[in-house]
Amino acid sequence: MLSKPEFEAIVALANLAPSIHNAQPARWRLVGDRIEIGADRSIILPQADPTGRHIGLSCGAALEATVLALSKHGVGGTVTDLWDDDDWHSWSGHRMVARIELAKNATTDPTFLQLDQRFTWRGAFSDEPLGLYGWSRPDTAMVMDAPMRRWVADLNDAASLGILRRKAFRRELLSWMRLTPSDARYRYDGLSRDALRMDSRIARKVRLGFGVLWPLLNALGKTSAMTAEADLTRTAPLIACFHRPKDESAVQTGRAYLRLCLEETQLGLAGWPMAALTDDDTARDMISQQLAIGPERALIQVLRFGVPTGAAPPRARRPLAELIG
Repeated sequence: MLSKPEFEAIVALANLAPSIHNAQPARWRLVGDRIEIGADRSIILPQADPTGRHIGLSCGAALEATVLALSKHGVGGTVTDLWDDDDWHSWSGHRMVARIELAKNATTDPTFLQLDQRFTWRGAFSDEPLGLYGWSRPDTAMVMDAPMRRWVADLNDAASLGILRRKAFRRELLSWMRLTPSDARYRYDGLSRDALRMDSRIARKVRLGFGVLWPLLNALGKTSAMTAEADLTRTAPLIACFHRPKDESAVQTGRAYLRLCLEETQLGLAGWPMAALTDDDTARDMISQQLAIGPERALIQVLRFGVPTGAAPPRARRPLAELIG
C-alpha cells in the first residue's frame, strides 16, 4: 500500500514530534499493510525517566504524528496500543509501542501541517495579547494571571535547582546537551546549543558549571543564579498544565500531548516544557492542589507558551537510517 519513498516521507514527518531530551526513541518498520512502532531499547534515561514512562509518552507523540502524516497521503489506519503489553520480544532491541493497520482513501487531517511548524522556544515571549480562539483542551489548566505565573516561575526554579543538585542527573543531562556544533550528534538529537539559546561563552560556562565546578559553585551559593530562568518564565503570557487520567496508557497520553502542542502551534504560539515541575513530587502536588486537578488525574507536563520573539532554531533530527528498522 505504501511505497518505500512514501513510507520514508511519513517517518521523516512523524519524527518531528517532541520527545524527552529530544532523544527521539521511536522507531518504525513497514510490515506488509501495517506500520509497527517500537521504542529503541538503547535509549534509556535512568535519571530523567527512571520508570520509562517519558519514553512511552515520546513514542505516543510519534504515533499520533504518524497517523497525521499518513493522512497527508490519504491513508488511514486502525491503531492498536501495545505499550502495556510490555513486549520486548517481537522486535529485537525494541519495546513494542503500537501497530497501525493501514486503510486506503482516508480523510486528510489538516493538523499535519502544524508538524513542520511546531518548535520549542526557550527565549523570552512577546508581550502582545494572546488570541486563544478555538481552544478546545479540557485536559489543560490554563494559568494566565500574573501572580500565579510568578508563583509557577519561582516554583520551577526551586524544583530545577533541587533536581540539578543530583550529580547523576547533571551527568545524564550533559550527555544529551550538544553544546558545540563540533559535537558529532549536534544535527541529529539531544538539546542543541541553538535550541537552548546559548552562545558559545554561556555553553562553556554550563559545561563547567554543571560538571567539575558544581561543588565549588554550590558551596559559594552560586548555583541558584546559574540555573534560574524565572525571568524568562514570567514573560510567558500562558502557562499550560497538561493533565490526563492516572490509569491511561503512556502512549495514549503522548498522543494527546502532541495534539496539545499542535493546537498551540496553530494559534501562532511556541512553548518550552518545564519538566522539573512534574519530575519533582512536591512541586507537582503543589500545582495540582492550586489548580484543583483531582486525584484521579495525573499532571503530565507544565509548559510556558507565548508568541516567540525570534525565528525557530534549527532542528536536530535523526537520519532515516536510524529511524527505520
